[in-house]
Amino acid sequence: MNQITLMVCPHDTARGPEGWYRLAQYVTKKLEISVRFELSIDFEDFHAGLSAATMVYGNPTDSFRLIQEQGYIPLVRPAGLYDEVVFVANTDVANPTIESLQGESIATVKKLLPTKIALRILERHSVIPGDLLDCASWLSVIRSVFQGDVRYGIVYKDTYDELSDQGKSMVNMFATSDEKVAFHCINIAPSLATHQHEIETIFLHMDADPDGREVLGELQYISKWVAVTTADCDNMKELVARYA
Repeated sequence: MNQITLMVCPHDTARGPEGWYRLAQYVTKKLEISVRFELSIDFEDFHAGLSAATMVYGNPTDSFRLIQEQGYIPLVRPAGLYDEVVFVANTDVANPTIESLQGESIATVKKLLPTKIALRILERHSVIPGDLLDCASWLSVIRSVFQGDVRYGIVYKDTYDELSDQGKSMVNMFATSDEKVAFHCINIAPSLATHQHEIETIFLHMDADPDGREVLGELQYISKWVAVTTADCDNMKELVARYA
């Protein structure tokens, strides 16, 4: 193995790619194998290049597909960080609650895992929604609810949190999930299996190493890495299977 190609979920590089360049350099130094960070301009570009990537920091949906369909090995995830959802309503809706979604059409991005998190929450509340309006992106969900195409929407929490105050004012956010079941993680291709332990150890020890802590500081929202367990993967697999 002469080189590792690292690709990162565009949602995360949008916050600043510099930390990921530093991470690639850090792993290169520790592993003594060149790690090249390939920056994606958007999700279309990211997905087009995945076949050439041997290390991927992916969102839950992309990670699950890599694991299930291409045999990638999930290694580590950021400690304490999970993918959650928020429920939003048109600002004309008075006092919305989860129960308000009974029989209602809901805008969402159907193929992505956060939607399945929301469906599990609705099921727990004995709420059966009407049609799911499939949108191209989470921002399209916001737009559909704002325009009144539907009265309610499901939005990835990180997307909502990063909206400007003006963007947030377009809808009424009335509930947030706290499921702790879905997460971004570092996955490696089967071709790197012989280096699995070495790579995992590098990530798990970053927070105990001065240079590693400096890199984590540049990533800002990752304080340390923890190992992805079989139970973690099984929980996501069950979620995907139940709400396919």
